[in-house]
Amino acid sequence: MTRELDNERILHVSARFFRYVMFSHAWQGNEPSFQEVNVVRSVWDLPATPLNEKLCSFCKEVRRLGFKWAWSDTCCIDKSTSSILNRSLTSMYKWYADSAATFVFLADIPHPSKPGDLTGSLWMTRAWTLQELLAPTVILFYDSEWKPYLNDTGDNHKESPEIMQELADAIKIPRRNITAFSPDDLGVRDKLRLASTRNATVEEDVSYSLIGIFKSDIRPHYGEGADALGHLLVEIVTRFGEVSVFAW
Repeated sequence: MTRELDNERILHVSARFFRYVMFSHAWQGNEPSFQEVNVVRSVWDLPATPLNEKLCSFCKEVRRLGFKWAWSDTCCIDKSTSSILNRSLTSMYKWYADSAATFVFLADIPHPSKPGDLTGSLWMTRAWTLQELLAPTVILFYDSEWKPYLNDTGDNHKESPEIMQELADAIKIPRRNITAFSPDDLGVRDKLRLASTRNATVEEDVSYSLIGIFKSDIRPHYGEGADALGHLLVEIVTRFGEVSVFAW
């Protein structure tokens, strides 16, 4: 009995200690890479550039709110190793879903922010940020000065009726599907409609960014171009019988 209690306590303490925060943002160019951070060994030692400062500001906010671990897609994936990159892409949805929180940085929203700014942000047009909106249980939006969106200082903006209604009105799905999303909650056509409003710099990412949302088994292979979407649609037809997706 004592051993069981000790194990439970160890698991509880470990889970709390290793809570991590995910970073969500629209890439702005030459973001700090895994190799660049690895050379200096710490984000605090990166050269003083605006994009490095963005990463440091994220880490500062993570630390300010009491978390010890932070993850950013810019520098936490070794993109030079295809096996690591591919495994990361297929795991991304789960990483966001399992995070203690996701911080969204909206570089194009000035301070003070006002209603409507969020849905007009570039962040709302990017392919990968769809799952970064839907998957997390806890999300916090920040304007260009790292101040809470609409000055909402709550612990979770998914509990803000005003912010969630703004998003629901913009992407035309019920609020409940944003606040407590599950891949099984939305139909195939609704998911594809959401994806169709977003774009990616790399053609294949239009499909790869939907792997978690569709619980897909496709394997990323950069260089396949439009075939990536074909593989995803074929899988959807096979699993769900939705032949109409070919009209997407």
